[in-house]
Amino acid sequence: MSKGERISRTKITFSEYAKTWLEMQKTEIRPRTYEVYEIAIRLHLDPVIGEMKLSDIDEDDVLRVIARMKANGKKAWTIRSVLTPLGRILGHAARKGRIASNPMQRLEHGERPKVERHEMRILSREDIAKLLAGSPKRYRTILATAVLTGMRLSELLGLQWQDIDFDASVIRIRRQADRKGLMVEPKTPQAKRDIVLPPSLAKTLREHKMESRFKADGELVFPTATGRAQNGRNVSRRGLEKALANAGLAKMRFHDLRHTHCSLLISEGLNVVYVSRSMGHASPDITLKTYSHLWDAAEHAGKASAALDAVYSASS
Repeated sequence: MSKGERISRTKITFSEYAKTWLEMQKTEIRPRTYEVYEIAIRLHLDPVIGEMKLSDIDEDDVLRVIARMKANGKKAWTIRSVLTPLGRILGHAARKGRIASNPMQRLEHGERPKVERHEMRILSREDIAKLLAGSPKRYRTILATAVLTGMRLSELLGLQWQDIDFDASVIRIRRQADRKGLMVEPKTPQAKRDIVLPPSLAKTLREHKMESRFKADGELVFPTATGRAQNGRNVSRRGLEKALANAGLAKMRFHDLRHTHCSLLISEGLNVVYVSRSMGHASPDITLKTYSHLWDAAEHAGKASAALDAVYSASS
């Protein structure tokens, strides 16, 4: 709001305003995001501040929401996911002159729960071979595709045969499966991308297609027995977790297969722009922020190897 502009004090409650705001978002956000916001409002926000007048809500009320969730054993990332729609709702109200300012912005440093990053697990080339050798046959091809392309699990589950161009050696990412098995647009424009199809993977996918009952262009590459999109949790539990156990490898998330793929690209000396495009990141900055330590390690390892080799050669 501009300085000096009057605030029209409102009698509308948070619950009423949140319901109106959420309805406006329905065509602007992804279905899964809408579902997450609706659950956050219904289960975590309305029970604490739902009946309060929107203009009466302050930072202490936000802290009450956080405290209640902590008391109920909710983890930091869950609390942060609830604060996201809360901040957007209050921000919208401030822009529309319903409240003077967004109380979320008045939280002190440290009052927002800090989300600890998952440790990035990366498989070595030897471990990749062990993983695939130990994979249940039904899931071996999807795990191989994950490692060799860096595709997100949702992208793998939404992959159709028409997206694989065997002649051009390219996989085209144009959609992904949501948690309900529906085909939706990728997360960002950059997520729509073309990925190199290695010859070894192309051979495996051709064989997979020959064995599949679902071969038409618009049919899924990795479907259920009825041709529908698989459940991502089932793929992780029945595919990845069993493969890790069979191979004697430590537990890891499915997303770590994507990290593993990225590490392979970096170890081969590929630049950040290419890697970012291949991974479907929104910008190279995200790629650098996530994987800068891998570039540093690759660069220093190469320099150290060359320096040590030079010392040895001089003494020979």
